[in-house]
Amino acid sequence: MKDVLIIQDVSSFGKCSTTVALPIISASGVTGSILPTSLLSTHTGPEFPGFTFLDLFENMKATLDHWVDLGIKFDAVYTGYLGMIEHVDLLLEYIPRLLKDDGEIFIDPAFADNGEYYHGFDEEYGKAQLRLVEIADYVFPNLSEASLMLGLDYKSIDPNNTKDVNDVLDLLLKAGAKNAILTGVRENDQIGARLKTSDNETYTSLETYITQNFHGTGDVFASVVVGNYLRTGNIHDAIDLAVKFVPEAIKATLEDENPITYGVHFEKVLHLLTNH
Repeated sequence: MKDVLIIQDVSSFGKCSTTVALPIISASGVTGSILPTSLLSTHTGPEFPGFTFLDLFENMKATLDHWVDLGIKFDAVYTGYLGMIEHVDLLLEYIPRLLKDDGEIFIDPAFADNGEYYHGFDEEYGKAQLRLVEIADYVFPNLSEASLMLGLDYKSIDPNNTKDVNDVLDLLLKAGAKNAILTGVRENDQIGARLKTSDNETYTSLETYITQNFHGTGDVFASVVVGNYLRTGNIHDAIDLAVKFVPEAIKATLEDENPITYGVHFEKVLHLLTNH
């Protein structure tokens, strides 16, 4: 059974980051170990003004040193929302010491949407995330994150335009990623993701677009890809499953008698992962 190290914040309320990644990874049939980067009372969306934030840098370093002393190594490392530039520097130092010889690195930048940085992030943080892209086996930003990391004009890139999407993927590969997956790719009434590999292979997966937006869907997508890929070794199938799973989670939320706005009821469709 493979073991992936999930390196993200813990938002105690709000369904994102570690509280999404860990159950999805587990349902996919992969062991999830965690290295929390920070502890938040809620996620940082507008629904929750005044959230608390506790940086866990010192505990991260102590934990990493302990693991190195024990000789613990992982089949994969999967990063998401980190919180501080210092976390990037720490991970760049330690990740090579934590991976097995054939281990893989999955980077979800998780810092922007709709062309704007999440609360507390800025241009310097975007540049720091690009340093993680340099070591990634797979990176999966949305268009906002890719644009901000690469210094592109977000509004000038059309997610419906194949050339625009491929140009962004090419720049992510040029930045060092072995494989790049851009989320939010559009085609008429469909939305999904496109993969481009360092061998110049492309693969696109789409599902019908649901207009309702929820926080945490990027975390859900990335976690399904990581979990399914590590279990099966087939990245195309993993992307297909993630592209299908996200709208199913959204529909399950909208159909609930007590719908929420701060996250999706992914729990209701976890059987799509366990039965796959």
